[in-house]
This record gives sequence, C-alpha cells and structure tokens, in this order.
Amino acid sequence: MKVFISDLHLGDGSRTDDFHRDQELLKFLEFIEREASELVILGDFLELWQADMDKVLFTHNEVINRLLSLKSRIKVTYVIGNHDYIPFIKFVNSGIGISLEYRDTENNIVAEHGHKYDIFNRYKNPLKSIKWPKGRQVSLLLASVERYLHPDTDVWMKKALENIDEFLQQALFIRNKITPTSKEYLSKGGHFGEFKDAVSNHIDKGARIVIFGHTHRHQLETVSNGIYANCGAWADGSEPTYIACHKEVIELREALSHNIIKKIPIR
Repeated sequence: MKVFISDLHLGDGSRTDDFHRDQELLKFLEFIEREASELVILGDFLELWQADMDKVLFTHNEVINRLLSLKSRIKVTYVIGNHDYIPFIKFVNSGIGISLEYRDTENNIVAEHGHKYDIFNRYKNPLKSIKWPKGRQVSLLLASVERYLHPDTDVWMKKALENIDEFLQQALFIRNKITPTSKEYLSKGGHFGEFKDAVSNHIDKGARIVIFGHTHRHQLETVSNGIYANCGAWADGSEPTYIACHKEVIELREALSHNIIKKIPIR
C-alpha cells in the first residue's frame, strides 16, 4: 500500500502554529510502518512561511525524529509545496528523496502538491528563483496579527467580513493559502481552471491516477479516463485524511480512524 498525505503545516509552537496533532501523527506513522510500503508527503509538511525551520524542528522534534526513523524502514518521498519550497528546492533530485513531483511509472501515478497551478501561491522560476508568491504576503500579515495581538484574530476577522465578497474573505483570513476552490477565485483573476486542466493533462499523457494536495480539501473522483485524488489536510480546522493506493483500488480514508470515506476500483 502506498500512502499519500499533505498539508500538515507544522509550525513553531507560537500562536501562529496551525498543527496540534503530534500524538495523533505519531500513531499514524506507527500505522504506516506496519501497513504501508511507501509514504509520499505531498508538500507543506512544515510551515516555513510563518516560522523558522530550527524552531519548527525543535517544537515538533518527536514527530521529526519518528519520520526520520521511518525513512530507514520504508520508502519515504517528500514532494515540496509552496510553504516548504525554501529551503528544500535546493535538495531536489539530490538523492535524498526530495522532489518537485512523484511518479510511479509502473502504476501510472503522478502526484504533486499543486501550488504551481495557483497564481497566488506558485513560484515563477522553480529551481532558480526565491521570489515570494503573493499568497505569502497574506500569510505573513495574519501571522503578525495573531502573534502580537490575539491568536483568534483570524476568527474575529472572518465574522467581521461575513457580508463582503467571499473571495476577499478567503484572501484576508485564511492563513495557510489563498484557496483555488471557488468561482470567486476565477472571477478575481485566479485560474482554478489551470488546476483542473492539470489533472486532465496528466491523464491525457498516460497517467491513470493524479494526486494533489494544496487545497486542504479532500477529494476522490473519476476524471475522463483516470482518477483524481486530493489528500486533504491535517492543519487545524481540517479533519485529517489521506489517500491509500492498492493495486486494485484507491481509497480516501480518515487518518485517525482509517475508516474508508470513498474508494474507486483501479482498472
């Protein structure tokens, strides 16, 4: 069984940290060691837009150590996202399991974080540029407000903005991203169509299964001649989910109970 997870956003333990499931994640990694042959992390495992790496590693050291231990027992691949793009972009294709995408040619699986199909969160020149995307500006602004005023500032802001355009609400109060999952995103200049087209393009080029993260919205559905899956997220405000790929079936599962939410046969 291959397992795909994304968007945990482990932070620095401050008011801006959106991950408080260390013990649950440790139990999940124990399950992975027992049941899976491979773990693929599809980006944004670490929250490096709002926190320094040394503080993140110190705060969640037990999880990090467990993950490193797991890497010696099963195959672990780390596909970088937008929130952990720097510094990991420099280690792509270095032989230590960090990459821009995951490909399993035997089973025709293609997996990415998905941020490069989102105009607010993609980097213009992968492997070369460190210019920050627009989404990071929103992320940093709200991190500062939460850190110095109150950790629930984003909740109050959401309530205060209930009567304005939905897209502006998302852009102002969502800390981890500007989400490409609404019609407002497209009408305000975003290209959700790019995201959907990316799935179709992979399938047209021979992929049987396409898996993304980034949206924090779990999905599993058939698309033309293939299957599209999204891992969902573990960050606060989300119910943790993951994608499990077997030889004959792909499953969307609850991460804490491992109950199957939906499954599709692989033909």
